[in-house]
Parts: sequence; C-alpha cells; structure tokens
Amino acid sequence: MEISMDLAQTIVTEMKEIIGQNINYINTDGFIIASTNEDRIGTLHEGGKKVVETKSDLVIEFDGEFAGAKEGINMPVYFESEIVGVIGITGEREEVEGYGKIIKRMTELLIKDAYANRVISQQKETQRMMVEQLLIAASEEEKQDILKRLNISNVDTSVPRIAVVAKMEDDDMIIDKTEQIFQIFHERLVKYYDNLIAQIYNNIVIILRELPQQELNQILFNITNEVENKLNLNIKIGVGAVVQDILHVKQSYEQACISQSWADVSSDDGIVHYNDLGIELILEEVSKEISDTFVHQVIGSLNHKDLKEYEKIISLFDTHNGSIKKISDVLFIHKNTLQYKLNRLYEKTGFDMRNYQDFLMLKIAFLLYKSHK
Repeated sequence: MEISMDLAQTIVTEMKEIIGQNINYINTDGFIIASTNEDRIGTLHEGGKKVVETKSDLVIEFDGEFAGAKEGINMPVYFESEIVGVIGITGEREEVEGYGKIIKRMTELLIKDAYANRVISQQKETQRMMVEQLLIAASEEEKQDILKRLNISNVDTSVPRIAVVAKMEDDDMIIDKTEQIFQIFHERLVKYYDNLIAQIYNNIVIILRELPQQELNQILFNITNEVENKLNLNIKIGVGAVVQDILHVKQSYEQACISQSWADVSSDDGIVHYNDLGIELILEEVSKEISDTFVHQVIGSLNHKDLKEYEKIISLFDTHNGSIKKISDVLFIHKNTLQYKLNRLYEKTGFDMRNYQDFLMLKIAFLLYKSHK
C-alpha cells in the first residue's frame, strides 16, 4: 500500500502537536515525502532506506551519520504485515527514544483508519453508481451490464425488491448533517444485508429486499425517531410497491417518490406507502391551474392563520373518523370550542366538515393547497 503525501503530512503534523519534535515520513524508496521541516521534503534519507531494508529501528547518533539524516530515531511503519514507510523523530536520543513506540503505533493506527475510510468511501460511491444505473438503465445491454456489477458485489438480483426514498430539505442545517442521516439509514437497513443505498441530490434512496410492511414500518419509524432525537430534524419517507426483481426497481422508485411527496403533505408519522395512497393518486394528475382554481373556490376565503389552524383540524378529523371528543382531546380544547371552530369554518367557506360531502371537498382542497404551496 502506498501512503499519499497528504496523509503522510497529516500524520507528521498531528504527531508534532503531541511531542513537540520535528517528524519526517519517509517512503519505501528512502525519500522524505512529508515533514514538519519543509526544507527536508523531497530529500533522500539514507537512514530511512536502511530501516526499510533491515526492517529494524535505527538510532542516528549525529547529523550526517547517514546521508540526508539528522540525529534521532527512525522506525518502520507496517500496514497488514507490509512495511509502507518509515517514521523519523528528529532530536537528541534521550529526548526522542521514549516516544518511539508510541509514535510508531499511532502512525500505524492513523494509516489503518485512513484505509478503512477510503474503503468505505469507495463502497459508498460504488453503491451510488449501481443505484443510479438501476434507475436509468433502459436498453438490454445496460441491464446486462448492471446485472454483472451486482453479481460481482454479491447482490441477489432475483429476489423481490422495494424502493424507499427519504427527502432531506435543501438548507444549510440539513447539508451539514447529511452524512449522519445517511449513516443512520445505512446502519439499520444496509450494513448487514445485500441492500443498496445512495444519496442522490437531497434524497436518500434505498433498494431493499422485500419486507413485511409492519416490519419495514417499524424500522423506518425507528430511523425517523433517531434522526429527530439525535439531529433535531424531521424527514419524510416514501415507500414504493414491491417489484419482482431488482431490474424492475425503477418502477418502485418512481412510486416511492410520489409517496414521499405526499408524506410531506399528509402523513403524521412521516412515512407513506404507495399502496396506501387513494385519492392522492388522482390528485397527482391534477394540473396546477385546476388545483389553484379549486383551492380558491373552496378555501380561498381563509387567511393564513385560518389555513394553518384548519389544516391541522381536518387532518385530525380524518385520523379520528370525525370524533369531536377525540379531536378536542388531541387539541387540548373543550369540544364546544371545537364545534365553534367548525361553525366558523362553515360561515367562512360554506362547507361543514361534519357533513361527509363537505369534508371530502375540504380534504381535497387542503391536500392540493399543501401539495402546491
């Protein structure tokens, strides 16, 4: 494994902060590729070259004892039983020898950690490319190509699959926490299974093996709770229908995107399944012009404050099947107060939420209002 100059420089800089001595990183050809003394970068260090050859520590007693070397100690650095370089500490023997084993071990740990992060980054990028290819593959040649890549990655291509889309809002607060959100999804849905995950723009897209809806809902509910508790953020999730195999997952993905847009509008727990959509599927086809006209006719007389208040009430009315007692309990108001609010809505709009036909008109109007605002 070859250590990059950037990683080597990071290592020597961090090590100097710990011990206060100048430190060099020497590659396996004997050249200093990183140093806290910039003048030494790129120079040959014969002492370091000897360390690579002998695989042993080398104490240099005085400057110039080896060409390009200064007084200090030089130690081989290993990664998976292979020497990948030499770490050298400049200074009097009594000052630096005691640091030797600690600095060597910390250097090896930093290299190991950097390698692990690089592998994770490569895996993440590979999965992103496979997910994107699954969503755009059209020709038979493209499908066969992605099948080969999936098989190489030990992804079972024949089992039923389902797509999940989680939307992240486009603002600075979300952007700063995107990686943490991604890791929460990865830990709970991908890490131990042959599922795929990718961040595509502001969406996290997961291609899953088929799961019972109740089990999947519990996992997704746990994820939304974790994101809310750890990051103080709300995310909305859409779930597509099950497809027969991974090559047909684009259909499930498109359904998940539709479901996610309605999760933004109408879901209390932030999770909507395509198979649970009803009137929303019809409203998907309504043009903005018709939508705006309908909204204006039904609830156009309400001001912003009214819209916000009755939006909540109509959602609860739907959830609790019109039970005045349950809705008033949730809102922490007396049922007579709720009745007053419903009467006031009737006076302003001409629609009485307690009448089924009027409720349906109001529900559609509020769904369209929220989906286009």
